[in-house]
Amino acid sequence: MTTTHDDRHRDAVAPRRRRAVLTVAVLACAALLAACGSSSGGSGGSGGSGGGGSSSGSATVSVSKVPGYGSVLVTTGNKPVYVLSTDPSGSSKCTGSCAKTWKPVTASGSPTAGSGVSSSMLSSFKRSDGTTQVDYDKHALYTHSGSPATVAGTASDGGVWYLINAKGAPVKHTKIGGY
Repeated sequence: MTTTHDDRHRDAVAPRRRRAVLTVAVLACAALLAACGSSSGGSGGSGGSGGGGSSSGSATVSVSKVPGYGSVLVTTGNKPVYVLSTDPSGSSKCTGSCAKTWKPVTASGSPTAGSGVSSSMLSSFKRSDGTTQVDYDKHALYTHSGSPATVAGTASDGGVWYLINAKGAPVKHTKIGGY
């Protein structure tokens, strides 16, 4: 049986097509997860620089699975938590318009370690705007104002934004291979 040019082309395109379909499915699942989490009025947004601070006074950070990324930190409303690769240890350089898109996870009291989170790695610091931002293993924590999976691995604001896992490490690769 001879193979034609069309057969070889179809065989070469099929793996890319499957990967594209899988990527779209992962992004759709993540968008659905974000929609479910965004209806909650719980903790995890930003205080004075762009909205949505903790209504209960204490931000709770937990671990949850995000499709394609594995187990990562999330806020009470199940919103994935991000870190900025260029933030100084134990502080934040994201202010102004950055903090409107990348909302600092804030608390008016001590942050609370939820399921899967090490309380010894969870702390907070004072931001330049006077709010108290939550950090994990000296990484300042943020949520995103838009769809979560579409922004992981995004380069902006002088660095790269990553989801963070319970060990305090940025998640630099998806389960389907990189960003």
